[in-house]
Amino acid sequence: MKRSLRNLFLPAFLATAASASFAATVRVGVFTLFHPRKLALAAAPGRALVVEGEKIRLVLEDGRVAVCRAAGRLIECRAGERILRAAVIRAAGRGQADEDFTLSVPGRITRNYHGKLEIKRDGAELVPIVAMDLEIAVASAVAAESPPSAPLEALKAQAVVTRSFYVAARNRHPLFDFCDTTHCQFLRQVPDAQSPAAQATHETRGLVLLYRGKVLTALYSASCGGRTRTLREAGFSPAGYPYFSVRCEPCLHSAHKWTAKLSAEDAAPVLAHPGSEPARLQVNRKLGRQAIPGNNYSVKVEGSTVILRGRGAGHGVGLCQMGAASLAGSGWDFARILAHYFPGTTLASPPNPLRRP
Repeated sequence: MKRSLRNLFLPAFLATAASASFAATVRVGVFTLFHPRKLALAAAPGRALVVEGEKIRLVLEDGRVAVCRAAGRLIECRAGERILRAAVIRAAGRGQADEDFTLSVPGRITRNYHGKLEIKRDGAELVPIVAMDLEIAVASAVAAESPPSAPLEALKAQAVVTRSFYVAARNRHPLFDFCDTTHCQFLRQVPDAQSPAAQATHETRGLVLLYRGKVLTALYSASCGGRTRTLREAGFSPAGYPYFSVRCEPCLHSAHKWTAKLSAEDAAPVLAHPGSEPARLQVNRKLGRQAIPGNNYSVKVEGSTVILRGRGAGHGVGLCQMGAASLAGSGWDFARILAHYFPGTTLASPPNPLRRP
């Protein structure tokens, strides 16, 4: 029999998180790429989920499912013969406790979460928002973002970077703090308590990167290609931490090499701003997300064709995941890895990083 998320994850992991000196919650908009118009909601096996609207509540347990969709200006949730309609739907455990639950876009995707759920409207679409413990969000993002078979010390570095981003970069969307895509941080569902991602999060719990006393909005990419980039080089306005350019030996020798051939019209943004992340994303939105894999490339124009030759993947700012994995494999611990990619920063566990007013 499959155990619930609570049995898999929480006792070993959240016991330590709960003892921290701060109460930290992250509000993540989920299924943002699916633009759902219908959602199905159920409690995890053996658990109960209380779904509330305006003066009406449904209790989901024993396999009971609520299906929610837009109805006029409201959201309608049906569970058997019971119907709940409200402008905003909220779901949590008994006593408003965080709870294990399953959420799905019927016929497309199903994921398990732990926390509280809120469903809002954005036109005809439903917007599901999961309020979850910071450490659960970190472990979930580390599991989703990290390369396969990354050593534990690299995962610990990733956990600190992920946590720092969540602490420092709130309110990136109008209805929630973060989305579950790479626009913010890729996030799927809670990993098993015995997973490397959960272990890395547990062993770095509460730790963030500080620069001049402030938590750093830490960035990372898959492979820098041999040298990380400054914010200005990547087409961003420098602010706060300067993001020094750091030599990355593992990527310099082993990063994937690629070639992209584009028409002059399609390549116009990167011709005007070579190495710019906004320019690369503009081209990729038109031609596909892998049209230009990364920002480390040379440019050659041959008639009406523009040839880009590069290595690595991603914007190249901050932590290089490929480099971190290689350095960890050669014996570096997570603190040394972070000091290499984020010169001038310190590791600390600040009080009340996400306490809400």
